[in-house]
Amino acid sequence: MITQSAPAAIIVEGLTKRFGNFTAVEDVSFQVRRGEIFGFLGPNGSGKSTTIRMLCGLLSPTSGRASVLGYDIVRDAEAIRLNIGYMSQKFSLYEDLTVEENLEFYAGIYQLSPRRIKQRKQDILAMAGLLGREKSITGTLSTGWKQRLALGCALIHEPGLVFLDEPTGGVDPVSRRN
Repeated sequence: MITQSAPAAIIVEGLTKRFGNFTAVEDVSFQVRRGEIFGFLGPNGSGKSTTIRMLCGLLSPTSGRASVLGYDIVRDAEAIRLNIGYMSQKFSLYEDLTVEENLEFYAGIYQLSPRRIKQRKQDILAMAGLLGREKSITGTLSTGWKQRLALGCALIHEPGLVFLDEPTGGVDPVSRRN
């Protein structure tokens, strides 16, 4: 249960992003408390992914300010990336690597110890229902299995906050429900 005194995990004030003359995000403000589930709803092109990319420290805002887990999205972008999980709407998996190699790659990015990698890899494989598929080449997996693996890669380092951008896009109804 979230209490009113739960600290804010995300604070956004007047966030705007322009690409030349095109305004993708305009004057967005909101707060998300720790432990809260928050979602953006809107049509394609309404700025949802652009806002998420700014909050992940991947895109700089044109104006406004925001913090994620207490880190400023402009000054502390690297710290944000180390403390969050991000699953983009386009898979960030390496198609020519196996399921296991993708998990190991992402665990290495987050500098997990070899012992921790082994444990987290098993946890993720079990959570995602990928046990027995460790040696499968990622490019041969169905969209639903790739989605599970991408989620596992976003969670491998046990982040304090997870951004999911269209996590069920292109996934069959049964996988979506799971």
